[in-house]
Amino acid sequence: MTTIEVSFLTGRYTATAHHDRSAHEWPPHAARLFSAMVAAWADADPPDETERTALEWLETQPPPRISAPGAVARRAVSHFVPVNDTRVIAGASYDKRVEDVADLLGQFEDEVESAGGELTAKASRLQNKIDKKLDVESMVGRAGTTNVATAVALLPEHRGKKERHFPSVTLLPSEGAESTVVSPAVSSVTYAWDDSPTPDVTNALDSLVSRVTRLGHSSSLISCRLIDEVPPATHTPGAGTQMLRWVKSGQLAALEAEHAQHKAIKPRSLPFHAVPYREVDATEGVPDKVLIPTTAGDWIVFELDPSHRRMPVTRAVELARVLREAVLSLVEDPIPEGVSGHVADGRPTEVPHLSFVALPNVGHERADGRIMGLAVSLPHDLDDAARRATLRGIGTWEDRREDRRLQLTMGPSGDAWMQRRQPPFSLTSLNPRVWERRSRWWASATPVALPTHPGNLVGGTPAARAKAWARAEESVAKSCAHIGLPRPVDVRVSFVSDLVGTRPVRDFPAFKQGRKGGGIQRRLVHVSVEFPEEVRGPLVLGSGRFLGLGLMRPMDDRAQREASNEEGVGDG
Repeated sequence: MTTIEVSFLTGRYTATAHHDRSAHEWPPHAARLFSAMVAAWADADPPDETERTALEWLETQPPPRISAPGAVARRAVSHFVPVNDTRVIAGASYDKRVEDVADLLGQFEDEVESAGGELTAKASRLQNKIDKKLDVESMVGRAGTTNVATAVALLPEHRGKKERHFPSVTLLPSEGAESTVVSPAVSSVTYAWDDSPTPDVTNALDSLVSRVTRLGHSSSLISCRLIDEVPPATHTPGAGTQMLRWVKSGQLAALEAEHAQHKAIKPRSLPFHAVPYREVDATEGVPDKVLIPTTAGDWIVFELDPSHRRMPVTRAVELARVLREAVLSLVEDPIPEGVSGHVADGRPTEVPHLSFVALPNVGHERADGRIMGLAVSLPHDLDDAARRATLRGIGTWEDRREDRRLQLTMGPSGDAWMQRRQPPFSLTSLNPRVWERRSRWWASATPVALPTHPGNLVGGTPAARAKAWARAEESVAKSCAHIGLPRPVDVRVSFVSDLVGTRPVRDFPAFKQGRKGGGIQRRLVHVSVEFPEEVRGPLVLGSGRFLGLGLMRPMDDRAQREASNEEGVGDG
């Protein structure tokens, strides 16, 4: 076992600049650590061969298991940086000098090669000429002979500026990971591999990591070491929706080849290998401790642009349907049952399949019910073909735009724009942990569409109404059993929700289910349920659970208190 511990000395992590201000990259991908280790190795004079062997051993390892504390996204501030340009002479003169250096370098290499590697007198003269051409002071000294307007335009205050973002997160303590009140403290991330190298390589790795001083932005000061203890993993490679970077065999040689091209001056794109990771629940592998519905799974989360967060929760089904149509249009034929939810003849499939969820701002004292984003839910038992088809389709969608913003065509009401997000989330309503927190008590954020019609809930005799309400409660109980949960010990049905922010049932449009041109209109009700044991979500109930209805939120006292603190800050 080989485990590297990275301690963040300031209690925060700041990534290098990204066009996407929400690409917080938490946890830091292991390829970033590898590149930092390569830089530490190359800084030595001369670089140590045993350390090189250690790097070559590490690049052959599979993606590591990662253990990382929780993190809270910090506000990403825009920095407008002058475009890099060291020229203080006219463009033609600068270009000529570059051509001269290239020509002299070619002559120098030919001379040394013809002399069998010896530095001849001619090679020394060529080297002196190259040094003069590359002398920055001589270039600056000629500024007075250039066009003044050109020189002035190249000063930083006159050069064009480029907007850059340095996404940053504040690390949470290991206990109370949902708290957002964090004081600066040392927090650690570990990367663990199953194999152990030889003692010499182990010592070289320890020496290398001890010289790594930052990860990401220069403000992310760290201290690294090899440790013997392996903490429980919070992120494991394999099936998942969070893409993190790792390397392949030959990475060190590839980095050296890249450096020979860019010389740490030109723009470059470093090689990497994208690996899907999934978050590990703390109770995973503990039998019979927490109940999990079949609706639970991985969420691919999309955040609506700020200007499009005005849509009320009553439009949840409309948004979910548009998102579903967009995703299905991008999946290659034949569309798997796990994606479409139907078999070839149009009947509903019996295998686990995708659901589409609108994520409203509800459940705290200042909640306003606006939809903050959407999610594509991939159930845990979704087959690999459907999972891959979904991820490929969404990737194709994103690749069509350089900024990776996605358009939802809403018809006469106008289009909506959104962008995929990964943890940590700046808006709490988008955080799957809010919706999956373990609890015995749950309440509906969007109404539940009852599988069977209970009868008239508002008319008729008191006895008839009482029977209708009892049938509605029984229908909810059966919906819980249908997704693998025990019968609730208490079910309450109402036209209004226990959650602040959502709307009464009467404000939601009618929900019809069935073939086009017809279908069955389902009765919508708000519900709250109590289970005999804790249930971990996400929990979605009823016949509309695949299209934005029946989204439930945990209601225990601790969850309510923390949700109130989080939502008041995150989604205001």
